[in-house]
Amino acid sequence: MFNYHELTMNEPRGSPAKRKQFIVICCVVSFVCGNALINAGGFNTVRIGQGKFTGGEFVYKTMERDYAAFVGLSRTVGEDAGIPEADHENAVYSVFLDVDSSAGIPGGSERFMTGVLNGKDVKKELMAFNADVVEQPPDAYAGDYNEGDKFGAHIYYEVSTLPSVNAAVCQFVYTGGFMSPLIYEYKVFPAMIKYAKKLLPEDSPIVIASTCSTKDKMCTHYIPLQKADKFYLGKRPLTKDYASTINVSARTDFFAAVKATMRVLGFGGKKTNKEEL
Repeated sequence: MFNYHELTMNEPRGSPAKRKQFIVICCVVSFVCGNALINAGGFNTVRIGQGKFTGGEFVYKTMERDYAAFVGLSRTVGEDAGIPEADHENAVYSVFLDVDSSAGIPGGSERFMTGVLNGKDVKKELMAFNADVVEQPPDAYAGDYNEGDKFGAHIYYEVSTLPSVNAAVCQFVYTGGFMSPLIYEYKVFPAMIKYAKKLLPEDSPIVIASTCSTKDKMCTHYIPLQKADKFYLGKRPLTKDYASTINVSARTDFFAAVKATMRVLGFGGKKTNKEEL
């Protein structure tokens, strides 16, 4: 039995059949992504207040990657600690260190820490996982070093203390899927940063600590309004210093990538006579 793709595979690039197939695929993808966007709060209002971040002992893993990866790392930490994903709220936290876009940290190089806060009962169990860690050589594929395909298994657990501080606080929808981290990075975090900058000293670093619950479908985000530099735990450079150590030009040109994809699919426009010569 042939599918539509097989029936059109011999069609020339840019033919009506190919274009129709592309339009149908785009409509389906747009519907799926649009539904995910609505469910993840893409059109919700970001409401910010002030509250308290409790702080305490933090047993965590650190990663340099796009912030969407915090979902997978949270699941790994929760599984190691024996905490069901529905009960992560106020137990499993992620601390995002490079949220201020003005620093120019390229995508995929942002640092974050995910771990259990005030989990004295599970500290010993978590640290025991370090005995099974296989160190990853530079530029190696991390998946080859993840025991049992467990995301982030190649990263050591560390222990430090996060301070208790006054904070800007925002609760926002959480779906547990790929769309929520995107909404946070491009909608929620910028709104919180704008709010916090009015209250922080001009040269203060900005970090965000988040804890999420799939049961309540909600994340609570905190921006410390005091001692923000203490959230780097004395082990990592502040964002402004970190930015000077990485190649900012390594950004992917999104629009160039889109144009290249469209050209491959036959939507790059006809060549002029000059181009054909």
